[in-house]
Amino acid sequence: MIDQGAWTKTQTAVILELTSELKGKTLKLRAPIDSADLTIDAAGAVLTMTIGLDRLKSGSFLLDLGIGGFLSSYGAKELLFVGSGPSGVDPLLVGGVATSGRVAVDLELELQGSEPRAGELALDIHGTAVFDEIEVPIPGVGRLSDLTLQVRARITLVSVT
Repeated sequence: MIDQGAWTKTQTAVILELTSELKGKTLKLRAPIDSADLTIDAAGAVLTMTIGLDRLKSGSFLLDLGIGGFLSSYGAKELLFVGSGPSGVDPLLVGGVATSGRVAVDLELELQGSEPRAGELALDIHGTAVFDEIEVPIPGVGRLSDLTLQVRARITLVSVT
């Protein structure tokens, strides 16, 4: 269980991994988490993160171009997620909306932390995001009735005193 307190992301580079099955093929995307703050008190837990969608990478130059075109058509550059949930549970569950440009998606995340050492907390994040009826400008993909992304990251946070 993660103790009450306030935590913020260290300067260490952290990558958010998104995985999905797309027309029978596994799609893996990676984007940098630019900031993350976690506050836990008697009222609940709040997680705020910003993710650099404009620096999203798939490992394929052509796929990166298609995804970049898709994101820019929606004005999506920096994704902001603000989620909240009850404190005192293990794992912590936070739900909220991730927004960027004209994109908004509900996101539920499970947070598990290691025992804090020397003022640092390693936070594992897992969750799922579902997009309904989207047009993907990637040859052979086109319109999708739903796209489910599995979200995963490990962030090192430091105590804010």
